[in-house]
Parts: sequence; C-alpha cells; structure tokens
Amino acid sequence: MDSGATEVLAPPDELSGAAGLGRTVIRVRRAVARTLRLPEFWLVLALSGATFAVHDVAYALRVPFWTDEAWVAVTTRFPLSQLPAVSSSTPIGWTLLLRVFSVGSGGHQWLRILPLLFSACTVAAAYLLARGLGWRDRRSAILAGTVTAVSVLFSPALLVRDDLKQYTADAFLALAVLAGLSRLEREWSRRRLASLAVLCIVGKLFSHTTLFVAVAAFGALALLQLARRAWPRLLETAIGGLAAGVGMGIVYVVFDAPAVVPGLTSYWEAYYVPLRHGLGASLKFLRNNLATLHSFIGLGPTWLIALFAALGLVVLVRVARPAVALAIVLLGPEMIAVSGLKKYPLLDERTSTFLLVIGVALAAIGIAGLCDLIASGAVRRAGRWAALRSPRSLTAMAVAVLAVGAFIAGSRHDIRSHDLPAEDVRSQAAYVYAHRTPDDVVLVNLNSNWGFAYYWPAGTPAQSASTTVMQKYIAVFPDQPRLVIARNRDASGVQAALDQALSLVRSHSGARVWVVRTHVTAVEAAAWSAALQADHLTLRQVNSAGLSVIVPGS
Repeated sequence: MDSGATEVLAPPDELSGAAGLGRTVIRVRRAVARTLRLPEFWLVLALSGATFAVHDVAYALRVPFWTDEAWVAVTTRFPLSQLPAVSSSTPIGWTLLLRVFSVGSGGHQWLRILPLLFSACTVAAAYLLARGLGWRDRRSAILAGTVTAVSVLFSPALLVRDDLKQYTADAFLALAVLAGLSRLEREWSRRRLASLAVLCIVGKLFSHTTLFVAVAAFGALALLQLARRAWPRLLETAIGGLAAGVGMGIVYVVFDAPAVVPGLTSYWEAYYVPLRHGLGASLKFLRNNLATLHSFIGLGPTWLIALFAALGLVVLVRVARPAVALAIVLLGPEMIAVSGLKKYPLLDERTSTFLLVIGVALAAIGIAGLCDLIASGAVRRAGRWAALRSPRSLTAMAVAVLAVGAFIAGSRHDIRSHDLPAEDVRSQAAYVYAHRTPDDVVLVNLNSNWGFAYYWPAGTPAQSASTTVMQKYIAVFPDQPRLVIARNRDASGVQAALDQALSLVRSHSGARVWVVRTHVTAVEAAAWSAALQADHLTLRQVNSAGLSVIVPGS
C-alpha cells in the first residue's frame, strides 16, 4: 500500500447507521425470499386472486357510477386539500386511496378496483384468521384456512359488493382485527398488544366499523384477564385499549364527526333497533331483518346459520382462542346498543357487510373444527401419507369439500352478478358535450350533479355549500355559467333552475336546454311536470340514457 495515500474513514455513527440500514435491507430481502418460496403463500395469493374471477370485473369497469357512487367518485376531481370537506360519510383514508386509481380527469370506472382489492384482502384475512388458531397440526391449520377463505370468497355479502363503497374495507379490517387478537392470544407480548392498538387506529381511517370490532376485541381481552385475575396483563390491556381508543377518537373527531348530519340519521331510520319501544318490538326487528339478510350469508335457513355459528364459537374456545370467541359474542349486544342509540344502522346488507362476513368466517371455522375432530383419530405412526389416507382423514376432507360446495351452491346466483343500478350520467354528459352549441344551456338535476361533475370533460368542478343534501355540498362549474345545477328537488327548486336555464337561452334564437336527469324521486318528477306545464314546455327524449332537450318556442 502506498504510504503516501490517505485513507478517509467515515465517522463511526455513519458507519453504524449504514450498517444498520444494510442489515435491515438484507433481513427484508431474506424474509421476502423465504415467503416467495412458501407454497402456502401462493395458495393464499391464488385464493385472494380468485376474487377477480368470481366478480365480473369487465362489467364493473364498464357500468357508469350511479348517484351513491358518483358523490364518492367526484372527490377525485377536487384538490387534495379539500378532501376532508368532500369525503362526507366515507372514511377519509378510503377516499384518499381512490386517488391511486384516478386516471385523468374522469370518465372511467377504474375506481371500482379499490373495493374489489379490499374483497381480495378480506379473503386473505379470513385465511390468516383461521390458519392462526391453535390447531393440532399444520395440515389442520391449512385446511381450516382454506375452508374459511373459500367460504368468505363466495360469501354473497362480498359477491354483491361491486359498488364504489367502503363496505369491503369494513369486512377486511374486521377480520384483520380478529386475526391480530388471535395472534396476541397465541403469544402474549407488549409488542403484539401495541400492534393490535395501532391496527385499530389505522383501520379507523379506512373503516368506521373498525371502532366497534376494536371495542369488542379489547373488551373481550379485559374480561378474560379479569376472570383469570391476571392483573399485570389486565393493566397492559387497559393501557393498550386506552391508547387505541384515544387514537380512534381523534380520527373520529377530526374526520368523521363533521359528516354526521340529522338527515343521515333519518335516512337509516328503518335500521335502528327500537329499544325504546320495548323488548317485543326489538326482538321483532331483529327477527325480521335477520330473515331478510340470511341470503347474504349463503348458508341456507336461519336455524342452520345459528347452528354453524354456535359450532364456530365452540371451536374457537377449543383451539385456545376464547378472546376471539368472546369478542364476536360481544359484537352482538354492542351493535344492538349502538343501533338503538341511532349511531349506526344494523342489519342493512351494506352497512352490516362486516358482520355478515364475520358470520361466514365463524361458520367456516366451525366446519373446520368438525373436520379436525373427525380426523384427530387418524393413525400417525404409519407416517404422514398413511395418516392422510386413513378413513377418518378421508372423511374429514369429504366433509370439508361438501361444506365448501354448499357455500358455493348457496351463492351461485351472486357469482359474477350484475346488480349495479342503471343510472347513466356518463352517456348523457358525453352526448351533450359532443352536440351542444356555444349558446346551449345544460340543466342538471340535483341528484346528477356529482356524476355530471365527474364525467364532464371540460373544466374543473368546485364545491358549493348546500343544506339540501347530506353531503353538504354540490359540485358546480363556476367558470361555465351555461351549466345550471338544480339546488333542490322540490317544486320551487326545480322551477328556479328551469327559469335560470330559460333566461340564458331566450336571447339566443335556436338555443336549446339540455336536461340531464338521473335518480329522479317521485316528488321531483311531479315538480318537473308542474314546472314544464306552467311554462308550456315539452321535454323531448334524446337517447336511451335518459337525456332530454327543451327547444323554447318550438
């Protein structure tokens, strides 16, 4: 070595930092490599990926957004800084994720990929929940995970969820929290307890119902520690639950509470348990709504669903997961109380998707436990393959196959279903944009404002405060005065919008008023008829999408 050369050494802190980062990267690479070599990883990936086979993705990406989806989709056309003001009752994190699938200025339905991805994640979470229970061996664990994942995959509650809503995220995070609780039960540690609390806080950003599952999970943990007189763990549970509660409370106050409006409560009136009317009325509500919803579970009659669910709870206790079983049990009275207080609707097919999916997973775990019990007497000394070929093992696998077949058969009508409402603002907006003249006016009814703003290719929409709609705003184009948005559905609102549109075309001979309307209520339809009759005007149908035109003086 040249004695005149100077060797430059990095400071010790920099070396240790670089070495630490390098070791972290190496560990991550090794973990990823090990995961990719696991056949079980590819099994879970295949089960999750099957989501895009049991849903007609081409259909979901083709059908235009209807009103309830449009006010979610249009948030992607507003500046990011306005997101808290336009998210309304949609979780802020879920609305933010939509930006990932937003391409260009609108006119596409790629946003529906997000709920489908959450459906796929729900299948994976179902596998991890069932797989991570205290089964007697690895084969039983994999069988349980597979049966549960396939059952959730074919759950009608998820199969019908092609719409642009957060309900599949509700289902995913509910199972994820239960899986985190199961992981904590398997091996207690402060790190796992903290991970569960963080999962609940982060999950609250993407799903309102994470709060309910989190309360049940920490409540179940606390009750168990109390019953066992495990005072140190009870204290740790209380601290973890308090941290999770404070974090979720902050999310609620900052992002969720502003979206709670009186109109939202009245909208869900039919799904609030009538506790104040007594036990009889409450039981009738539960009985009638459960009878209506049982088809979204896909297990046949209500008594059979109850039997499978009870079996699932027994299995959870048997495989050393009493906290998971207790958390699911506590969810029932918790949701009844919340619904009775008119804080969250109960037993609606959309808002209760997470409960329906939990029910399916619980029933599947019950079936897996039954299979495990049947196979538990298989001869082990003859070797693994001989044990698999034993009559008891073959019987257990046959029961699993029959159960999964029954799940699939019960949901066959919902596989690749086409249930999205037919409201085509997209075709109306495209036709008007292609055929209007500079003097024409476009009149948009109130319920079409968000869809029109999403699909209209010219300009950038802005929000305008409104007390008429529960979203508290409508989408307008202030730089395009010849786009008139009705601000109400009643007679005065329709008449005012029509008068404004007519005033803009009367000074231009031959100018037309294009009328874009979807989701027209009965009251609104009567208001339109009265307003047109009062002005001696006639609507002429233009295309099958519902677009009409008025030519004053013709």
